[in-house]
Parts: sequence; structure tokens; C-alpha cells
Amino acid sequence: MQNTHVSAEPWPLGVTARYLTVGGATVDLTKGDRYYPTEDGIGETRNHTSVSCAGCPAAEEFSHWVERIGSYGGRWDEHHPEVADEQARSWAQEHAEKCRAMPRPEVAR
Repeated sequence: MQNTHVSAEPWPLGVTARYLTVGGATVDLTKGDRYYPTEDGIGETRNHTSVSCAGCPAAEEFSHWVERIGSYGGRWDEHHPEVADEQARSWAQEHAEKCRAMPRPEVAR
């Protein structure tokens, strides 16, 4: 029997896609930025798409950047966020199809 429960509650702020696991938990996709220090001291911020399961500790991060190696060394180039999003959706779908962890209960107040 398939779990067909659909929550009417709004998604948490920043969630761009949501997958329902076999156990009833959710796998959420969000966008984020991460600061990386550089040798020149200025640093740079690189974007990524994150995936995390609300039922188990599984999580993954897919960078919007790719390292290009050339004759003078490496450099980071921004590639299309759609590539990272597609990788994240694929990971989320695969995880949701096999994760049997139940949603974590709300903390009693």
C-alpha cells in the first residue's frame, strides 16, 4: 500500500522541492551559500543546493561551481544551478524510495 498522505501545512522557508519517503518523512531541497577563504584573503562565496532527510541523518550538498584545471592551475567557475538541482533531485528521489525512517516527532512543550 502506497503512502498517499499529503500535508496541508506550508513547507519550511527556503524549501524548493520536497519528496516523501517510504517511512513518511520528507526529503527537502534548499539553496544556500558557503564562504570559502582564498589565498588573496578576500574569499569567495559559492552557491549550492542541499538535500536533507527529516527522518534520518542522510544529507548531501551539490555545488553550483566546478573546478577547471588548466595549464596554469585550477580555478572555480560557476556552472548552471540547474545541474546541481538535477543532481539533488535525483539523490532525493533515490533516497526517498528506500528510506524507511519515520518523521521525527515534535518536541513536547
